[in-house]
Amino acid sequence: MEEQLVTIATDHYTSAEVLKARLEDAGIKCYLKNAHLIQGDPAEGVKIQIMESDVEKALRLMNEWKTAREKAKQKNPKDIRRILVPVDFSDYSKNACLYALNLAQKLKADIKILHVYYAPIVDLVPITDAYSIQVDMDINLREMESNARKNLLAFVDEIRKVAAKHKMNHVKVGYSLREGITEDEISRMARDYKPGIIVLGTKGKGEKQSDIIGSVVYRVLDRTRVPVLAIPEHSAYDASKEVKNIAYATEFDDSDFVAIRRLLSIVSEFHVKVHCIHFSKNADKTWDEMKMDNVKDYFRKVHKGIEVKCHLLEGEDDLKEVESFVEKHNIDLFSMVNRKRGLLARLFNPGITRKLIYQSTIPLLIFRA
Repeated sequence: MEEQLVTIATDHYTSAEVLKARLEDAGIKCYLKNAHLIQGDPAEGVKIQIMESDVEKALRLMNEWKTAREKAKQKNPKDIRRILVPVDFSDYSKNACLYALNLAQKLKADIKILHVYYAPIVDLVPITDAYSIQVDMDINLREMESNARKNLLAFVDEIRKVAAKHKMNHVKVGYSLREGITEDEISRMARDYKPGIIVLGTKGKGEKQSDIIGSVVYRVLDRTRVPVLAIPEHSAYDASKEVKNIAYATEFDDSDFVAIRRLLSIVSEFHVKVHCIHFSKNADKTWDEMKMDNVKDYFRKVHKGIEVKCHLLEGEDDLKEVESFVEKHNIDLFSMVNRKRGLLARLFNPGITRKLIYQSTIPLLIFRA
């Protein structure tokens, strides 16, 4: 008699592949049903199937893995232990530091304030004259570093005083000074310091299109996979106001599953309601509604007590739809995944992420796909 296949779990595609790999490493042959779809059937998900004779061994292993995960979670319940805050000593940098302090207080995390200064190198000097100006260049470079360090220490001292004023002086605030190209040094610092999130101030409305293309925030997103919290200049920090409503924009992509977990780890200490939105361009909304239910179920799987509401936005202008939605639902934080696009598309048809960085009036939490 031919042995039957038994479904032991149903999950989204990425998790199904991970479980399949782990079981096969343990000598259990696995098969995936619905795996030909990007995320599996929205109504059913991807089914992990094994031979009936392997069920007992597989369930025992899965229970052991679950117990190990729960123990690890108890030892390290928070993903965010470090927060990196690049600054240029502007008012919107100070504002970003206040948001970072509040987040650090909630998550019991440390803060590292980073300032990057640029020292231009003169490389067009005739070789016969190079030595004659070398001493002057060394003096100028040392002076630039000294001034940058002096400004950074004064800035950090001011932030620590503000933290004390808001009763957040227990938050550990460190600092680092680096020379180079801003976004390059931020990405290097992210590799060295390993923050759970980068908090950056932005100038907000009124920027030129060329400035939008050259945004430091956007270039940082190109160089690191660390989530970036962009704080608009006009989004003033209010110590009395808690984050209550979060909007998460989904495109029904596999990257949503990673982003949702990271989002919920960042806001784990806030009592929030999540509004999951999708820009629907289809006349028949049935398919989009089924996919949205799948995303909603995943939110609840990651955090059982979370309140999630789903919305399909249908307007032609995505930015106007976002602004209207934010105002209508009193959104405190807008979150989305930034997906890489070709150079020509970015120059001639800037994506919604790029537009929001400079035109949003509320904090924008961006994950890289």
